[in-house]
Amino acid sequence: MTVSTAPSSFYVDELAFHRADPRRRTSDEIDLGATWRAAGSDDAWRLAWLRDTGELYLCLAGGYPAPSSQVTVLAVIPSERTLDQLLVGWRQHSTDEDSLAWLRSRLPRVAA
Repeated sequence: MTVSTAPSSFYVDELAFHRADPRRRTSDEIDLGATWRAAGSDDAWRLAWLRDTGELYLCLAGGYPAPSSQVTVLAVIPSERTLDQLLVGWRQHSTDEDSLAWLRSRLPRVAA
């Protein structure tokens, strides 16, 4: 399973994220929930994977209609099958008090 990290891939918000690569705007997206949290924080984070770019990204969930902010590409995952293998059990962990720690444990060390 080849998973690469995307160094220095931070965007102020989803608008900047989409502007940086037009494929992101039109790509099929797999939504992995907007209930990811860090221990001790009430902030909710949204996790998604883009089929056209292979990017697994995390962003601070914004209230509709505002765009989400603090978008970070965590990894580039080449296929949905690899994504499924890497994040098996995500539904059971996405609402944990420190679900982001579980997520980081599933990704390559560089992405954590």
